[in-house]
Order: sequence, then structure tokens, then C-alpha cells
Amino acid sequence: MDIEVIKQNKEPLMNRSYFEAKIVFQGKTPSRIDMKKDLCKKLESKDNLTVVRKINNDYGSERAIITGYVYDDEATMKNIENKHVLLRHLTKAEQTAEKERVKAEKQAAAPVAKKKKK
Repeated sequence: MDIEVIKQNKEPLMNRSYFEAKIVFQGKTPSRIDMKKDLCKKLESKDNLTVVRKINNDYGSERAIITGYVYDDEATMKNIENKHVLLRHLTKAEQTAEKERVKAEKQAAAPVAKKKKK
């Protein structure tokens, strides 16, 4: 897998950097997690602060354009990024565990329905 950073802009007000990269691969399209690991090595960034927003791949081609952000800190990332985007960067087991945790929190926070008197 060969990665070339096309564009990289610092966004100081949002405490993040925007990047656009071109990736060339052999065979099937690599997973988002594999792309993110190689991209972090190329950008010299931390894995937990990098978010891949979009992977644009033409059908049948062995290249893709990746866009995303590298955040300065985790708190800013969690405040700005949508939860479903952050879930994409987890493995299947971690995604399932996170969804169960959120579901349990919602059930615990929901008020108990009162029975109506007739």
C-alpha cells in the first residue's frame, strides 16, 4: 500500500489539521483501520487522534482518495466529530460493545413508566 499526502492544512480554531491523501493498493480495497494505521505512519500522527472521514474509490481501480482530520486532543475530537464516524474506526467487537454500552445507559436513564389508574 503506497500513500501520498496531496493536501494538508492546519485549522487552528478547530484544533485540527485537514488532510487529503491518495492511496494505491493491490487487490481489494483495504479496510478503514488498515488505511488509518498506514496513514498515521505517513502523517506522523497518533492513531487515536486521526479520523478518516471519506474514502473515495472508483469501481475497479486500485487507488482511492482519503480525506480526514488529525486532532490536537481527544476532547476536541469527541466534541466535533459525530458518534457514527468515530464508531467506524473501531473493530466489529468494539463497535458491538460500544453500542451495548450506549443502549444500557439509555435504559438506565429512561424514567420508569407509571401505570394509569382507571
